[in-house]
Parts: sequence; C-alpha cells; structure tokens
Amino acid sequence: ILQDFVPAPGLTLIQYVDDLLIAGQTEEQVRKESIKLLNFLGLKGLKVSKSKLQFTEEKVKYLGHYIEKGEKMIDPERVQGILSLPTPRSKKQVRQLL
Repeated sequence: ILQDFVPAPGLTLIQYVDDLLIAGQTEEQVRKESIKLLNFLGLKGLKVSKSKLQFTEEKVKYLGHYIEKGEKMIDPERVQGILSLPTPRSKKQVRQLL
C-alpha cells in the first residue's frame, strides 16, 4: 500500500513491517507529511495506534533503538536486560545464550 505514498522532497519514509518513520530537516515538514500519511492510511482503511504514535518528536524510539539528530542508540532497557543475564558456565549455556 505504501508504494502509492510518495513523501515530499527532502523527507524520508522508512517502513519495517508495520512500523513507520518519517524523517526530515524541520519539524513543520515532518508534521505536515505525518498528517498527509495518516490521512492516506485512513483512506486505505488502515488504523494507527495512538499509544504508539510519536508525533514530530526530536527523539523517537524505532525498532528498539532511539534515534535523535541522525544518531542511533540502543534502548538502555535492552542493554540492561542483556547485562542482567547470568554468566554462562558451560558450553550448553553459551549455546543457549547465542
């Protein structure tokens, strides 16, 4: 469906399955394009979760990463989850971890 949606010049639309991200240089451009995309999806009969919507934010969480000013950082909660895993003590435990 999204192949029919063409973002304005200077804006980028990224899709991974049902996760969408619009990126651009100014908040105003992104806001206008986001509204255009929401209207487009509505006309196609699709709905967007209000609880997952991050509308024109400078820092967004996308696919388990935080993205801000062109920088990508892994979610600290994910890092903490990995760090809290017990240290494997056998080959079997190493295989299970991987």
